[in-house]
Amino acid sequence: MARKRIGELLVERGAITPAQLEAGLAAQRQTRQRLGVTLIGQGAITEATLAQALSEALGMPQVDLAAITPDWAAVHLLRARFCEQHDLFPYALENAGGRRQLVVAMADPLNITAIEEIEFTSGLKVSGRVTALSAVRGAILRYYHKVPVATGPRAAPARPPARPAPPPARPAVEDDEEVIVGEELPAAEKTQRTSLADLIREREEQAKRKRGGAGAGAGDKGKARAPSSGGGVLDDLDYLFGQAAREEPDRLEELERRFWALMRIMARKGLLTNEEFRRELDDEGGEG
Repeated sequence: MARKRIGELLVERGAITPAQLEAGLAAQRQTRQRLGVTLIGQGAITEATLAQALSEALGMPQVDLAAITPDWAAVHLLRARFCEQHDLFPYALENAGGRRQLVVAMADPLNITAIEEIEFTSGLKVSGRVTALSAVRGAILRYYHKVPVATGPRAAPARPPARPAPPPARPAVEDDEEVIVGEELPAAEKTQRTSLADLIREREEQAKRKRGGAGAGAGDKGKARAPSSGGGVLDDLDYLFGQAAREEPDRLEELERRFWALMRIMARKGLLTNEEFRRELDDEGGEG
């Protein structure tokens, strides 16, 4: 399938006209909000239509937060401020393939940075659900701040209560965020950060393949040694957590997954460059 953008998907479905899309993009360049939020604010589309389009494009189920009772164990895993910043709400814990997952309702399921931060800090895989922005904000008010919220089709979009200092502004986004449903970005569209993200993803896959073939040496027990320029991710984990970590495949896989999630977060925030990654973290000794 081809690569799609939210605006293109909405036009294809007849939800908005090309003229409404152009007006939304022009306003978005000024507000720096997500295109969907901008179109809703302009009255060009409803929350329900946007959620349906995202659900179909991403193959992600929708959830009606007003019709469920959240699991407090899930709610307590995230702070209210983080949920407000990213317009999301954790409401359940589920088992998938023998592992626990945190089920999160998201008004913006394309916010991969928020998903990776949740997975890194909680140690749980995120299972996303699409929902309306007003439903997320209403759930945050009701379950984090204990504020009664009206529900139903006439309910006004809920907003978090006023705070002495507003949350940090979200980073600027491209004019029309992409829904990647198939093909890769052309080389000409790659930036330094996406190039680094590709490099990190490549090294992560290489590390997984090495880990899969490292079973033959699992019986060689010895003291954890400090990482060296010729060592890999497994050696670094041995140094940080002890050789015993390698003897527990599930724990090792979890630690390694969190390590790579941290690398991607640092790359997106501009805290890590290609050169630094290759010099300090690339277990291929500078190849690539």
